[in-house]
Amino acid sequence: MSYTVSVVITTFNRPNELKEALDGVYAQIVKPLEVIVVNDASSLPYEQVIEAFSHHSNFIYKPLDTSSGANKARNIGVDTAKGDIIAFLDDDDIWMPDYLLEHVRAYEEGADAVVSGYQNLGKEDEVFVQPDETVQADVLRTGNQYCGMSGFSIRRDLAIKERFDESLPNGQDWDMYVRLLQKGYKLVNIPRAIFMYRFMNMDGIGAKVARMTPEQAIVRLRSADKHRAFLGEENYRKRVAAQLLVYLPLKQQKARWIMQSIRLAGLRVTMEHIAAVSLKKVRQRA
Repeated sequence: MSYTVSVVITTFNRPNELKEALDGVYAQIVKPLEVIVVNDASSLPYEQVIEAFSHHSNFIYKPLDTSSGANKARNIGVDTAKGDIIAFLDDDDIWMPDYLLEHVRAYEEGADAVVSGYQNLGKEDEVFVQPDETVQADVLRTGNQYCGMSGFSIRRDLAIKERFDESLPNGQDWDMYVRLLQKGYKLVNIPRAIFMYRFMNMDGIGAKVARMTPEQAIVRLRSADKHRAFLGEENYRKRVAAQLLVYLPLKQQKARWIMQSIRLAGLRVTMEHIAAVSLKKVRQRA
């Protein structure tokens, strides 16, 4: 079977990064049926980048009147798509030329959905790859050790059925993988770095989390709460600590964040998390 691919890119206030992402899409060995850009009511101008790609007959631009979040934008992209497969891409990441080729091959071998490894954009020697050929439940119980949305694709009929949980402000990728796995779908992992992920974009997740208060950050625990039974109590507490203490060096009033983690995840889990992160940094500097 010859599969067609719809690309869905969600964007918010990143016109320059979007151009780089689109350049990567149009450089693919396997050409997409369509490229759908859903603009989540950005305040920055997009005219230049849209004009640069509007000559492509398969380019579709959908500006939203009201910002509703990335998951709502992705679901709108799903409803618009016509391809057999939908491949998602965040506006600040870049696919390598064989990205869609590798994903299509996985579907030809029976995949229902696919995740893939990646490199750190700007530090290409930092590679993040899971060795298994399929997504493993035990790995997911430690958090999302696979990839974000820029490494994910899914059969369109399945995407329409499952959809992204619009109530989640974060963890939507992990939530999707857990749901697919629990329902018995074949979730294939490509154990190669085939896209580039932009870590710590200054207007990205890290910067937003660093500006939150510990009380505001409680909403970031929704995905863990949703799948508490799947995680088990120990892994649930570890995920809570990880969510609360992520980007800790960037945050103000660090003691308040640590106390919040102790309150919700427990003293032992919190101290173990801090120790593990500190040890990792020491090893990276060595």
